[in-house]
Amino acid sequence: MTPFNFSVVIPVFNRGELVRHTINSVRRASNGLNVEIILIDDGSDVPLADDLARLGLSVDKLIRQPNRGLLFARLAGLEAATGRHVLFLDSDDLVSADKLHAHVVALDAGADVSYTDTARQTLDDDTGPLGPPHPDAPLPEVSDSADFFITVQPPPHSPAFRTDYLRARVAAAPFPPSPLYNPVAEIWFYHVCAPFPARIVKCPGTALVCSHAGARLTDHWERLPVASLAVQEAFARTCPATPSGLHAHAQFAAKAFGAWRRLPRNFSPEFCARQLALWQNSPVPAPRPLLGGPTFLAVARVLGITSAAWLFRCYQATPYATCRTLDDDALNALLHNLPPA
Repeated sequence: MTPFNFSVVIPVFNRGELVRHTINSVRRASNGLNVEIILIDDGSDVPLADDLARLGLSVDKLIRQPNRGLLFARLAGLEAATGRHVLFLDSDDLVSADKLHAHVVALDAGADVSYTDTARQTLDDDTGPLGPPHPDAPLPEVSDSADFFITVQPPPHSPAFRTDYLRARVAAAPFPPSPLYNPVAEIWFYHVCAPFPARIVKCPGTALVCSHAGARLTDHWERLPVASLAVQEAFARTCPATPSGLHAHAQFAAKAFGAWRRLPRNFSPEFCARQLALWQNSPVPAPRPLLGGPTFLAVARVLGITSAAWLFRCYQATPYATCRTLDDDALNALLHNLPPA
């Protein structure tokens, strides 16, 4: 049997109707390539096998597991992959016709990771994509591992990985996967890769995330920063004190500071303090140009970084009351799940 060029891993939970558009998108982009499609049924209420049979669809591997969440579904797909390279898609993602070919060229030429720009498109459950895609802002072209995994941090459908590289990084992860990280599964992968050198290449092609009528994690956005804080604190505790690790930690400190600046006003004081502490307690200083734009940095030269940030938050941050999606009890339950600081 001809070896697979690519393994495309697609976790699915209760989206048996929607995922057919993702599968068809990958099939169209596979022209001339030997691509393995792996679906991970993460404990859907109706087994995904039933939906695929009803829709007349087949994939190379269908793995059903008890509901463990997105991170563990991706890890199961990575373990099952037999392709030289691997790409993770969600069950509402699409790929452009040239994306897989562009990744194969870059990865076969020696890259550990290749990535593409992204776009957004409306998706109807029945008819598929509606109208043309709307490109997101182009991702910057970087070659440094810490710049890519910490500063750029692309959407999960953008990068593809050389399978052996990603398996090695996961096997040597400084901190293990946890159900706490499921809402930001890609962030766990990025943080376990960031402290180590890698060959990073930007290539042509587009990955599309689709808007649709179904539920999304971002329907309750508070779950994302809480999960991200858990990943960040684990990274801060375990990042190796090697030259490449300290370089990654400096980039990380700047990213953590920016995340604190973007939090809504009057969001959980405990959460805000823990997010800011990731910058304050960094063993290496964050690159100053990454802390804000020219106006912010000019004000910071007079007031200091922290005072300037508080001032900018007072005028720029959205009040939490205008954007909250969880009541106090639900938010406190989320925060209660965080390990002690």
